[in-house]
Amino acid sequence: MADIEVEGERCFVVTGATSGLGLALTRRLVRLPGVRVVAPARDLARAAALKLGERVTWVELDLRSLAAVRAFAAGWRGRIDGLVNNAGVSAGALRRTGDGWEETVAVNHLAALQLTVGLLPHLVGGRVVFLGSSTHNPEYRRAQRFAHRGPRFTSIEALARGSEEAGASPARLGFDRYATSKLLNTVTAIELGRRIAGERVAVYGFDPWMMPGTGLQRAMPLPVRFLWATVLRMAVPWMAHASTPERSAVGLEWLLTVRPPPPSGQIFGVDRLPSRTVWTGAQEPALGRAVVDESLALLGATLA
Repeated sequence: MADIEVEGERCFVVTGATSGLGLALTRRLVRLPGVRVVAPARDLARAAALKLGERVTWVELDLRSLAAVRAFAAGWRGRIDGLVNNAGVSAGALRRTGDGWEETVAVNHLAALQLTVGLLPHLVGGRVVFLGSSTHNPEYRRAQRFAHRGPRFTSIEALARGSEEAGASPARLGFDRYATSKLLNTVTAIELGRRIAGERVAVYGFDPWMMPGTGLQRAMPLPVRFLWATVLRMAVPWMAHASTPERSAVGLEWLLTVRPPPPSGQIFGVDRLPSRTVWTGAQEPALGRAVVDESLALLGATLA
């Protein structure tokens, strides 16, 4: 992969910028003075068709390949003001990456951590955001109403290998894998906030709230996709803890740019406040150590 270098401007790296929240955030960021966005994308033709202007640099990257993620980070030159690990795989049938890992955990968590670790030397004074979700909380009743029963954490290796639960339906397992990946991201943001001095790099989690109408349910059965794209989308103004990509992008832009930066290791919501739906278990230091240490070991990586 060719070297990537951005000089003389504030630079933000946003994954998953071709649709949904990532696209809405990118459009907001490039309106700021002196900002350039580097957007890794799997489909460069689709990305170019968005015509976001010369201040967006698209770089081909398939997050399903951890080797490609490492190569992207190794080819970086110059400073980064913010990294947004936004790209993600939604609930759906069991699929594996070319590396042999279960796709949801590989893309949503492992690739995000690999990218963060690789780019840390360029992020001094900058910020990193991991995308979470209230579905990570097994005690959150609103998520339960939408078929989420919370995460099923065993070990990072078992999750990456795609261990199944006997007797559970494919749809149920898809929801569980998604919620688990969001638990891993939430825990990782909190734990990296403990391990990395905030003055060096500030690390946050961000809960974008439920965003009906986005591609989150694209792998679900047709009736679910129809409900998600129509009825629920129209009901957003009257639903608590629901949002649109545009509204969520406002909160995420704030988290990336507000001065002074909030304390590192916190999880924020769309309303710019510390999230009230973070599961207490996600804040346990023992779980944080297990998730980050096991993930780094699986990746063969260390925190620089």
